[in-house]
Amino acid sequence: MSPQPLPDPQHQYGGQQLPVPAHHRPPNVLYDAEGRPVHFTIGQPPQPPPVVVQAPVQQGLPPELQRLIIVTFLILAVIVVCTGALVAIVVMMGGTLMGIIGTVGDNLPFIGITFIGLVLAAGWAATKLRGVNSKEK
Repeated sequence: MSPQPLPDPQHQYGGQQLPVPAHHRPPNVLYDAEGRPVHFTIGQPPQPPPVVVQAPVQQGLPPELQRLIIVTFLILAVIVVCTGALVAIVVMMGGTLMGIIGTVGDNLPFIGITFIGLVLAAGWAATKLRGVNSKEK
């Protein structure tokens, strides 16, 4: 089955295109020789200047507290590395991880007392730093 050709158009819907003169010319628009609009910015207000906003000064931690935090993290990192090295040496020399866990378990009361001492020392250092900061203000 072949497609049917379209019928010839019966009506011509538009006539010959004639140029239509502009009935309204907006301000600041001129037309060149070919009838294209050329816009000008004469008489328009200038662009507003950019607004510069000064941000408030950022308040951070005091330098002493920053140093304390940095030193604390460095000490913790050294302790973790040394503990890992010690465990690796014990395992390489023939010990087992279960033996290390058993040793830590046997000494757990002493480890707990040491941890409590560390917490108390950190609290004491914090009160001393708080006293130094309150005297500065």
